[in-house]
Amino acid sequence: MANYCLFCANLDKNKVNEDKECWCNLIEIYTPALKCCPGWKPIERTAEEQAQVDAERERLLALGNKSPVKSVPVKIKLSSSRHIKQTEPALEREEEVQVELFDHQKNAREKFKDLNEIALFFEMGCGKTLTSMMIICDKFKAGLIDSLLVVAPNDVHKQWFDDLCNDESTLSKAIAQEGVECTGQIIGGRGGQKIFYEFDDEDKRLHIVCVNIDTFSTPHKWEEIVEWANSHKTAIIIDEATVIKNPDSKRGQRMLYEFNNVMKNRKTIVASKKKENTQVRVVLTGTPVTNGPMDLWAIMEFIKPNYFGRNYYSFKNYYGMSTQMNVDQTMPDGKVRSRTINVLLNEKTWHGIKECKDYAEAFMIFGCSEDTYMTIKHQDKYMGPYKHADELKKMLEPNAVFAKLVDCVDMPPCNYIVKEVPMSPAQEACYKNMQHDLLAEYDNHITTAKNKLVSAMRLQQIASGFIMGHEEEIIDEDVPCWAEDNYDVMPDEVVWLGDTNPKLEQLKRDVDELDKPLLILTRFSAEADKIYQMLKDDYSCMLFTGWKTTGTIEDFKAGKYDIIVANTSKIARGFNLQIAHSTIYYSNTFSMELRQQSEFRTFRMGQKHPCTYIDYVSCGIDRTVLDSLKLKKGLLEYIRDKDMKEVI
Repeated sequence: MANYCLFCANLDKNKVNEDKECWCNLIEIYTPALKCCPGWKPIERTAEEQAQVDAERERLLALGNKSPVKSVPVKIKLSSSRHIKQTEPALEREEEVQVELFDHQKNAREKFKDLNEIALFFEMGCGKTLTSMMIICDKFKAGLIDSLLVVAPNDVHKQWFDDLCNDESTLSKAIAQEGVECTGQIIGGRGGQKIFYEFDDEDKRLHIVCVNIDTFSTPHKWEEIVEWANSHKTAIIIDEATVIKNPDSKRGQRMLYEFNNVMKNRKTIVASKKKENTQVRVVLTGTPVTNGPMDLWAIMEFIKPNYFGRNYYSFKNYYGMSTQMNVDQTMPDGKVRSRTINVLLNEKTWHGIKECKDYAEAFMIFGCSEDTYMTIKHQDKYMGPYKHADELKKMLEPNAVFAKLVDCVDMPPCNYIVKEVPMSPAQEACYKNMQHDLLAEYDNHITTAKNKLVSAMRLQQIASGFIMGHEEEIIDEDVPCWAEDNYDVMPDEVVWLGDTNPKLEQLKRDVDELDKPLLILTRFSAEADKIYQMLKDDYSCMLFTGWKTTGTIEDFKAGKYDIIVANTSKIARGFNLQIAHSTIYYSNTFSMELRQQSEFRTFRMGQKHPCTYIDYVSCGIDRTVLDSLKLKKGLLEYIRDKDMKEVI
């Protein structure tokens, strides 16, 4: 393609480094392919080279006895912010097959034809990227926008850009069908530029910027992107919109308020309204309620400020059910300070509140609100840590469209298997000690938990068969590390318990029986490495973790490997692995988003076999994690228009 550095006159192919990257004379860096920059210019042909091209054209005509060749303009998509024109010979060919939308995509496009607040809650594989771009094309042709900002997680933003660049992709073909021409650039993350280049205002094509969400966590890099978006009629798309679910994070704050006119009382935001130039807002995700209804506030606040008529803390109290827990925190001066935090309601606490004779007793013991107490009194069974779900569902209807893959295309069934596995004696001893004393000892190694929040993570590690070989510094007790998607434990940080591990032994038996290729997913890199070392002599397997990789996804898809052993967080997004249809979860995170995204690596269009997902339960913490994921999925299914009792 003409928008790669390979075809740019500024690329010096005589200067090559050890990574086989060539030197760019314009911005003075080594690069394999920037794909876009304002200095891109095509290689000019000499008279001799042009004569060779003409001779080749005549040869092709003679071989095929085709009709005369006509010179047609070549569209340079997303190659530069300058308007580049090229012509080169091309044979006439049959008209390409038109891209057709599915019914759910057509319905969404029609629904949002006259709306600027757009939430596409489509499962992976339902075509939310294509649907959103068709809506953007409608807005562009209507003169409502002239620019588009796409914000997405790392690698996902590159996938957007690659699809827009590739003339053979379905997305690119569909945009061409609409008669919309694009130009743009990619910022941040892998494959992105470090510098934002201004577009030529005389260029009337749709200007697109694809940016990594992490850019909005940096001190200043995001500022010029915001300035550009606010100075043009810009639509903003956030893909995997749960990346802004925490409105207190830097990225959340900047995405929610930097594109708005904001009124503050000191540091407190008292009013927010979309800027005139950034009226069109789109959010894309298949899992809008990954951890309960609280995730929805920031997502919907982005597309329409004050969407629910409540600030974040009022929203949490109204739609979530929580109790209070006292935790001890060690201060920098060594003193221990006790403080109270809110914890989402679990089933055990639900039964405790249910048995209270009145609200005064419930508040004294559990610290719950009166609304939570009354909700529990009217429930027949525990249905998750949230309330008023029917009201929430109704409020989403005007601006949200849901789609499930199985409702859109014919898909094979999914089989979920939970296997009960015992713990070894060493595991049981450490598990009981951690439960009762927040401390476990094995072979002169001691692991501790500062409070019961951290103990949940320690118990999960013991259930997998190891304890930490050193003390960790837990900095932020408000957000426990075990709840963070990117928290990891490395192989050299752990001590494995005992001489036997029933969970690993069960996994080996399952691997022997299951069809290959297959996926084995773990929460921690230490677990993945242990499994990899156990299997590598008997099977062709690869390691794919945040700590280390021993092969490529392309090699796995090509059949070079039978097994991938991976971190769930590493493999959950952006990979098409329908070559496999069996997945073993050695351990889970508390994130329903990661769980569902990882399941969709194999359960996606093109899958011909029933998909199997196996979980291991060896103790209470394993069951707690699975139950938590089930309840979170239950809320999502309810909002998608199912009865709550049916999905719990």
